[in-house]
Amino acid sequence: MSALFDPIEPYETGRLPVGDGHVLYYERSGRRGGRPVVFLHGGPGSGAGARHRRYYDPQHWDIILFDQRGCGRSTPFLSLEANTTAHLIADLDVLRRHLGLERWTVFGPSWGSTLAIAYSQAFPETVEALVVEAIFLGTRSECDWFHSRRGAGAIFPDALERLFDSVPDEISANTQRFQRWALDQMMLELAEGAPALDRLSPDTPLSQLEQSWLYRWSAYEERIAHLDRPPDQIRADFTANGADWIKAHSLIEAWYFAHDCFLAPGELLANAERLTLPVRIIHSRYDVVCPSRAAFHLAEAAPDARLEIVPSSGHIMTDQAHALVVETFTELSAEGR
Repeated sequence: MSALFDPIEPYETGRLPVGDGHVLYYERSGRRGGRPVVFLHGGPGSGAGARHRRYYDPQHWDIILFDQRGCGRSTPFLSLEANTTAHLIADLDVLRRHLGLERWTVFGPSWGSTLAIAYSQAFPETVEALVVEAIFLGTRSECDWFHSRRGAGAIFPDALERLFDSVPDEISANTQRFQRWALDQMMLELAEGAPALDRLSPDTPLSQLEQSWLYRWSAYEERIAHLDRPPDQIRADFTANGADWIKAHSLIEAWYFAHDCFLAPGELLANAERLTLPVRIIHSRYDVVCPSRAAFHLAEAAPDARLEIVPSSGHIMTDQAHALVVETFTELSAEGR
């Protein structure tokens, strides 16, 4: 039985110009006029979906979802122009003011936690409470871990060597160089129309799909995000997600990784004292994508932080993690914050 609330539909959708030619898709569901909570999706580039409406009691919360620049239903699709962390922080406050909200609760998992922390540090007066899951602080060491033989590749060497197949040794040996190189491969592929993704189906040979760097990048992440996920199951999952999801997730994530997430070294921890508000941290012990040390560092640095560890889960939320998120929002509801 799912720990989440029942599926619901939005009571309002809209499109919001935020500058630089970007227009964000946003939606609201739950209780009109209720206590506002905004969900920040991961990736970056993954987009928001129907499941993300289900962490909160819809009788209490006014639930706000939106797609960040370049992905999902926001336009222009796949645009990297004026697409940085600073732009996304500014977009959030444009959305808040557009909706006429003085304050809101902010929730983000994975990359969404990075953006949620950065936004809360920039605009602490607008945030009632901060809930973050699968903490990623956007540091070079975390980006290096992701594609390093001494990092995630020490736990999933088969997955990393599959990713590095045909990559020159001098490139795979340096993670930032590899990330920039992979980004260039994706941009070339998109310029050619991403032909390998045109064949995406549950039966397409993996050897054909893995000609695509857009596919290969996200498939590697999916493999290590679960405690284990076989390649044929990933192919079936990605077929359901669709080629556009793969393009946005891979391209925009590689763009951010190649640029150190557009953050100064150690920025989010250095500014953690600005988080003078309730901070609720949820992290899975066996998260290979986002190692748990970041969650412990954040819990130590933020003045009013509480950390909950999910004992037997990877990066992708299990029912245990879902239950902790739901429980956290239930507690916040009861506190009346």
